[in-house]
Amino acid sequence: MTGAATRFAAGLGLSLVVVLVVLLAAPVARAEKLPLTFPAGSEQPLTALQDIDVIERLGDRVPSHLKFTDPSGKVVSLDDLTAQDKPVLVTLGYHRCPMLCSLVLDGLVKALKESKLTLGQDVLAVDVSIDPSEDPKLAVDTQKRIAASAGVAPAAWPFWLSTGDQGASARALADAVGFRYKYDEQSKQFAHDAVAFVLAPGGIVARYLYGVEYSARDFRMAVVEAGGGRVGTSFDKVLLSCYKYDPVTRRYAPFVFGFLRIGAALVFFALAGLLTVLWRKEIAMSKLRKAQMGPTRAA
Repeated sequence: MTGAATRFAAGLGLSLVVVLVVLLAAPVARAEKLPLTFPAGSEQPLTALQDIDVIERLGDRVPSHLKFTDPSGKVVSLDDLTAQDKPVLVTLGYHRCPMLCSLVLDGLVKALKESKLTLGQDVLAVDVSIDPSEDPKLAVDTQKRIAASAGVAPAAWPFWLSTGDQGASARALADAVGFRYKYDEQSKQFAHDAVAFVLAPGGIVARYLYGVEYSARDFRMAVVEAGGGRVGTSFDKVLLSCYKYDPVTRRYAPFVFGFLRIGAALVFFALAGLLTVLWRKEIAMSKLRKAQMGPTRAA
């Protein structure tokens, strides 16, 4: 290999290493502290807040045969959603919630739009009320508002109640995903965290989405990861090899070894291509020299 070619190859490898260093040095988002809810007119947090929490149960399966009712009174089953071979976005809340539940739903709608995922095609969604005395009309009104905001028919984002069993099914689902909530007698409200859940096909707890605003990238990655390769593009799969969920920041962060693998592959293919070109040129020059030497010997 000529000296110029050697310098070019070394320079190419160095450039790729610099790119990797820049990518790996990118700042990782810090964990944001979740807001606490306060009853109207009070400066003190709800007493029930002491008993609420989210205990992540990643990899666990939610109970089968959980039955709910839709606002019209029709019996529905969670199994019908988890059996459709698509990720399921689940929210647990109630519809007379003064603010937090609506903010969670609105944040999910925004993330769904910005992630370019299609509800019903890439991911399913369901809202389950934790209020055993939920008002069906209020649930319908919220469902229509959220569906209109998401640009889908209300049936595409079902809202279910657990009123027939005094909230037992909702409580069983909440326990399965580690969602601890409590009714506060003083404020007549439910105390709970702002969180949504992503179930993988079969009802496996795959990811937790915290807060009321969700990064479109994190939302899409959570759904694609829960889909197990059935959702998203090839580029999404490459991203998942470079980004891993960080339980500390509760976000997807750059994965060092993922970038190193890709960087090493790029260096390998670049050098292999360069060596192939130089090898072919060397063969061509050798043939040319032999062709030139032939007539000389004949003379």
